[in-house]
Amino acid sequence: MKTKRYGSGDHFKRIYLIAPKHPENFWSMQGTVSILGAKTLMPNAALATLMALTPPDVNVEYILCDENVSKLDWNMPCDLVAVTGATLHTKRIHELCFGFRQRGVKVALGGAYASINHDQCKDLADYLFIGEAEYTWPEFLHEWIGGKAKPVYHQQTYIDLKDSPAPDWSLIDADDYININVQTCRGCPHSCDFCDVIQYVGREPRTKSVEQVMAEIQKAHKIGARTVFFSDDNFLADKVFMEKLLKSIIAWNTTQSRPLSFSTQITVEIADDEKMLRMCADARFSVLFLGVETIRRDSLEEVKKVHNLKHDIFERIKHISRFGIMPFLGMIVGFDHDDEGVFDELYSFFTNTNSPIVGISLLNAPRHTPLYNRMEKEDRLLGDDFSGEWQLYTNIIPKQMSREELLRRYCKLFKKIYEPELFRERLQNWLQYVDYFSTLYVNKKFDPKQFYHGVRMFFFFMFLVTPAERNLFVKSLIETCKINPKLIRRAFTFLAQYHHFYDFVKRKLPDQI
Repeated sequence: MKTKRYGSGDHFKRIYLIAPKHPENFWSMQGTVSILGAKTLMPNAALATLMALTPPDVNVEYILCDENVSKLDWNMPCDLVAVTGATLHTKRIHELCFGFRQRGVKVALGGAYASINHDQCKDLADYLFIGEAEYTWPEFLHEWIGGKAKPVYHQQTYIDLKDSPAPDWSLIDADDYININVQTCRGCPHSCDFCDVIQYVGREPRTKSVEQVMAEIQKAHKIGARTVFFSDDNFLADKVFMEKLLKSIIAWNTTQSRPLSFSTQITVEIADDEKMLRMCADARFSVLFLGVETIRRDSLEEVKKVHNLKHDIFERIKHISRFGIMPFLGMIVGFDHDDEGVFDELYSFFTNTNSPIVGISLLNAPRHTPLYNRMEKEDRLLGDDFSGEWQLYTNIIPKQMSREELLRRYCKLFKKIYEPELFRERLQNWLQYVDYFSTLYVNKKFDPKQFYHGVRMFFFFMFLVTPAERNLFVKSLIETCKINPKLIRRAFTFLAQYHHFYDFVKRKLPDQI
């Protein structure tokens, strides 16, 4: 059992840090987990940041349990349990807080869920943290050690992100995770009315320094990461900062014998800047998760996602693909302007843009968002139980079809796009469209770890999947080699994601609604 001590002396207070397990229906960007032998997508950076925030004069010992990679010990001897999580983890957060307090252990609760829904968390924990914790956690530790801790620590203003230290990853095993996450900024300048992110981090983008981010990237590389995920809600929130950061990443990554790959969440506006796209390719970005949401103008205007309307969305997606960067399309159905015809329109869009990987969600109204308030006024909310999961459920009464019809057509579309032959066609068309290949890494040495993962993936698809998937894998590799052998790594990325979604639609989506 790994522990990490801060401070000095003979007596330490023990804190049990807990990252809740993801719900079973959680699909977002989990694709390569089982194939590469990892246990989950990425570690919990919030808990690792709390460790790094510990003042040097406080004597504490940390133990970490990420439920996605290890088993929770309800009987862990400790002085405090610290829990964090998003709305997605609501049910498990309640179970954890109730379970430990029932056993007589004090509980501290913070994170996105506790901050946004703090009115529902008053009696859930002994110490409630509302807002960002960079300033309140050190304050709490001093007061807790002195026996004077307050029940609520509320960060009323947004912190200077340059005061946020690099996460302390000393209690994790990097091989348990596909990515090591690095946060560069908080805040998004847009005002999509279904998004609750800006309630927590605000609309004004705040960034770390480029030097801070590069130090975190190098730290991730040192502990064995192969991919870094920039866990920003919008990596393009501060374009000037992003350009400076990309220049630094390229300068550093090209000197490494084992260069890193990168991925992130970003708006489709990245497609409007040829220079930025080229820099992303030169930095070795492999995946961009894009909040496309819908292709209907009326629906985008309805939820105030007007920045998606500046240029033709078809050309934007194709332009990103041209640089060999996988566009992971995030789509939503169930807008007020969605009728039954929207599902055929979306399928045509996926086909015409040659987009192999698509994640589809049902529109939901998180509490306190403008969409929630509007649906409440129109008496179209189903209770107050948004769970943070955007699949298989909506808390909104749709306008142009029944909830049952919406769910039926949603499942039908989701299943169709992951039919092996239809996916294979989109993949091959996408690979043929790539025409930019960075020359900055052509002389890199043989990477045994990358070779190992390639071999593991080959055996996985040859012996551990359905015949339909195995046939898809073999055909895709043969066709990719014919198109351009340089694209094999990209094909592997797509196929790994495909396995996850194929498994998801087969196991989780009902056959009949």
